Amino acid sequence: MIFFEKSTCFFMAILTLTGFKGGVGKTTSAICIACLLGSDTLLIDSDPNRSATLWARKGKLPFRVCDEKEAPKLLSRNQYKNIIIDTPARPAQDEIESLAKGCDLMILPTSPEPLAIAALAQIASSLPVGTQYRALLTMCPPSPQKDGREALDALQKQGLPVFERLIRRYKVYIKASDLGLPVASVPGSSVAWSDWKELYKELKEYV
Repeated sequence: MIFFEKSTCFFMAILTLTGFKGGVGKTTSAICIACLLGSDTLLIDSDPNRSATLWARKGKLPFRVCDEKEAPKLLSRNQYKNIIIDTPARPAQDEIESLAKGCDLMILPTSPEPLAIAALAQIASSLPVGTQYRALLTMCPPSPQKDGREALDALQKQGLPVFERLIRRYKVYIKASDLGLPVASVPGSSVAWSDWKELYKELKEYV
């Protein structure tokens, strides 16, 4: 896994996505956030599953994806303004501390299921004091189901920082990853992509 010292970097923002539970939309969130930030973004895929790398392999994403071994060479060119790091699920405590020190914002994706929320609370409690982080509710059932809103209310009552925008679950995400495309480029994706455009308004204070 690759770590940074923020004081030695010349990037506009370093965003790290991590969590203690797999299957909660971490890589999908990393891809979509990188799409929001544009072509001068580097996504570092340090997840052993290499899901982001597989998504990008067809060469249709508007940004570069690399693994942690290739990253130092690419970063030395100083051509990237934003860095997104997609980490393995359940990093060790020393890795969590290093990741927290080396990023401007740690994003903790979670689905609204109770087990996922419990895993989110666990990793949040393990973060060093002063860590800038926010939970991101993903894979939320669309209306009229209220799972996402109820999970958001519960997290806010616990005092956890969380993005107000819920990311709803749609089939276009499966098609986008299968085709190697940004979600916004998949026909019928306008509703799904609107979630990310709204989320970007909350991300602006960090990038």
